[in-house]
Order: sequence, then structure tokens, then C-alpha cells
Amino acid sequence: MAGVPRAGGNRIGLWGSPSSGKTTFLAALRLAAYDADDRHGRWQVIASDDRSERFLVESSRTLAVDRTFPEATQRSVQLGWRFRGDLTGTPYAPRRRWRGGTRGDAAVDFELSLLDVPGMVYRDLSQDAGAEESIEHLATSSGLLYLFDPTTEAEKNESFAYLNGTLTRLARRCADRLEGPYLPHHISVCMTKFDDPEVFERARRGGWAHAGPEGTPVVTDASGFFDWLARDLHGSTMDLIGRALRNSFHPTRIRFFATSAIGFGTTAGGEVDLRRFGNVDDEDGARRIIGPVRPYNVMEPVIALMNGLREGRR
Repeated sequence: MAGVPRAGGNRIGLWGSPSSGKTTFLAALRLAAYDADDRHGRWQVIASDDRSERFLVESSRTLAVDRTFPEATQRSVQLGWRFRGDLTGTPYAPRRRWRGGTRGDAAVDFELSLLDVPGMVYRDLSQDAGAEESIEHLATSSGLLYLFDPTTEAEKNESFAYLNGTLTRLARRCADRLEGPYLPHHISVCMTKFDDPEVFERARRGGWAHAGPEGTPVVTDASGFFDWLARDLHGSTMDLIGRALRNSFHPTRIRFFATSAIGFGTTAGGEVDLRRFGNVDDEDGARRIIGPVRPYNVMEPVIALMNGLREGRR
């Protein structure tokens, strides 16, 4: 990708239907890197060019200070950042074998190089230039972030229309790199907007969300939750999406996450407020963030991708 250097040949492609939260997820990455308890290490995020730097600064300010959401992507934008991290003392620190035993290799240094495009370009058999550019970008990426919005799927039941054609085109574009029936990529499947009552109440009702530190919900089996939610959203295309993804990517290269770019509503003491866990309100038709922005499971899908790529897992 012109203008964006790559470290180690690893590039992550971002993918999702309209309203899946791609732009907000990107905006939350900077804030997630500043996580207060260092549960996913310490990070420095360095922009690769002026446009990426401007996006990093403006979008994180929009979330954290203005408490509004970044405008949805209207045209293709190339963005890139270098992530330098230290995973010492975290569950994500990989273990490397060496003479006499194992040792930690907690330093991480990679490029997150993205083509942010309007979700509409992923609609089946879209023929515009943005669609061709996005497929090329995804095909030549090592890892993929696929964002799935259960709230939009519950309302419109059309998310499969933004996945099916893309998978078909990727298979054709990567035909000489397929490993058996599988695409060569590692992929993190992110169920976005987990803070939304429409999603979180279902998770609680189904027994999938358990209280973690400071009352923060923990989903220990996100893959199982995805399948259960697909059944609970009766009549949706979510079940088809799960089957299509698992058919397209090797079982050891696909991971599921429940994520929220803005996090949950909290009490004055910083604990999740289970009486008002939603963190968004409508003011005169505009969606505004109520409390502090504390991204939930935003860095984790990226770290999982990079650890998978670095370990060369199959």
C-alpha cells in the first residue's frame, strides 16, 4: 500500500457492513492503548503519515472529549500506524522455546495498515472502484478484522449480503494460496456494540456474560456466544455468517470477540453500572456518549492476530 510502510510483512485488513462500527473501532484503538490497568501491556502508537496522524488525534478526541461518534466513512481512506508494545506480565505475552527451556518474548512491533472504506462497497458483486480496491487490500493482508454488528442485523437481517460476495471474491483472488479449502489469513471476528442493551441483555439472559474486575462483563466463550446469539436472533442471517466464516478460515486461525469501542456505563467509582450499563443516549435525534469512554476488547483482537501471525500457527 503506497505511503504506508510495513513491518515484518504483516498487514491487517478491516472489513464490515455499513454501521458495523469500523470508524469508531479505529478511533478507539488509541484510547484502548492507554488502558489504565495494563491488562494488555503498554503501547505506543505511531502514525505512518499526516492523514493517519490527523485521524488518530481527531477521532480519539471526538470520542473521549466531545463524546460523540466519528462520522461514518464516505470514501476510501488509507491509514497506517506502527504499534510498539510490551506484553510483559500479560496473558498475551508469547512463549518462545530456546536451549534449556522457554523464555518470554514480550516485545511487539508491527504495522496496522488499513484501507477504511464505506461498508456499502462490500455488498455482493459491487462493481465500483472502491470494491475492487478493498478486495485487493483484504487479499494481500495477513490478518483480517471482521466487524459484525448484531443490532443492525437484528433490524435489517442483511449482513450476509456484505460477507458472501467478499468471501467468494477473496477465494478467487487467493486461489493459488489456499490451504486446502481455507483462505490463508488469520481472522478476528468482532461482535461490536456489546454495550448496547439489545446485545448485552441477551448475553445476560443466555448466561454468557460473567462479572470480571470492577464488574466488567467477561465472555469466556465468544465463539459459543456468537452461535447462541445467531439462534436467538431468529430469522437473521447471522447463522449463515458463522458457517461461512468457519468454512473459509482454518479453525486455529479464527477467533471470536465481544467488543465495544466505547465501553459500558459506569458508577462514580468506575465500576460497571448494571442498572444503566448502556453508555449511549439519544439527544434530539443525535447519539451521544454518556460517560467515560473505556474501550472493551478492542486491543485484544489485534493482539490475537499479531500473536497468531508471529507464531505461524496452523
